[in-house]
Amino acid sequence: MKNKFVLLLALLFVASVARPDVETTDRIVLSEIGNVTPGSGDTYSFTVSLEGSDTYYTAFEIDLTFPEGLSVAYNTSGKARVVMVRSNLYPFTTNEEENEDGEIVEVKDYSHELTAGMVSSNRLKVIVMSMENENFTETSGALFKVYVQASPYLKPGSNGIGVSAKLFTKDEKSYTPKEYTSNTLTVENSSSLTLAVSSENQFGTCILPFNYNLPADGSLKAYTCNQCTIEELLLTEEQTMMQAYTPYILYSPSGFSDNISGTVDAEKYPEGGIVKQGYLVGTVVQKQLMESTSYVMQNQGYGALFYSVGETPFVLSAGKCYAELPDGSEARFIHFDDATGIFETENGERKMENCHDLSGRRVEKLQKGVYIVNGNKVVKQ
Repeated sequence: MKNKFVLLLALLFVASVARPDVETTDRIVLSEIGNVTPGSGDTYSFTVSLEGSDTYYTAFEIDLTFPEGLSVAYNTSGKARVVMVRSNLYPFTTNEEENEDGEIVEVKDYSHELTAGMVSSNRLKVIVMSMENENFTETSGALFKVYVQASPYLKPGSNGIGVSAKLFTKDEKSYTPKEYTSNTLTVENSSSLTLAVSSENQFGTCILPFNYNLPADGSLKAYTCNQCTIEELLLTEEQTMMQAYTPYILYSPSGFSDNISGTVDAEKYPEGGIVKQGYLVGTVVQKQLMESTSYVMQNQGYGALFYSVGETPFVLSAGKCYAELPDGSEARFIHFDDATGIFETENGERKMENCHDLSGRRVEKLQKGVYIVNGNKVVKQ
């Protein structure tokens, strides 16, 4: 499918550079989606149509730009759910075939094919063309239908989907219709998501679009980070409630998972989808990290640590956090003060020239237990 998409894109590119674009008053119109609930898991759809045209086109290339948090839905085979509207707009031939019941039925064989793919995190490109360069049989009509889903971080209120398009004729002319953006959806101010920390990692990161009361039993704790040393992030515990649009490091000693929901205040939605507080940065949009001073929480076999992005870009999902720290360390440890002392995760490579157990015996590698490392009490889980 990817190769076909690239091939069709290349063919349309050749056609578009053959002659300059011709402006036209044709319109690309999106049908209304209606009310959308973020994080519900529901699938919504809208139809893209060509209106006001008197030209017989043979192919088109349409880009749809979604608001952050709205994305194309995928079927079980991993393909984007974008389908041609099988109307009289597209030419077809009728053939007779035998179905599963042994009956002879008529089957329409359409000459045009559709391919679709994401060309950025929120931009969908849809191409329909005929390898035989056949004209459409109508000048206006429904072109295709798109199925979408709303993430928990979609901003409440009215949102529009941006549209740009090129239409092609048999003589290789390309036409640019009047761009048309439709306010196709109204996002409700409630949201749902799954908040989880694995029992293996014990740590995680998150930023929520609504306030959340922490469990009274201590099964999940949340921390901010306003201090750091050359090796460690110093965490401060949130006592009762996680605040909306605030970046947190999560800790659960035995793992945690819960389906939560709340009311979203659109006025608190962060500009650009990014919130920085102290050394933590939370993102409610997908973000590509490229700076060496950006640190991402990962478990590379030594527990959950913050590792520098380095030279390889890292794509961070919406709802997660990273740390912005001074450069100069491959991994940052985590610790926080509690009633019994200092808790840390160790990556097995930290310098421990002065590490002893509570009996005073020198230790080369930490196991589970309590140790004195470089003068500090450490609890290794």
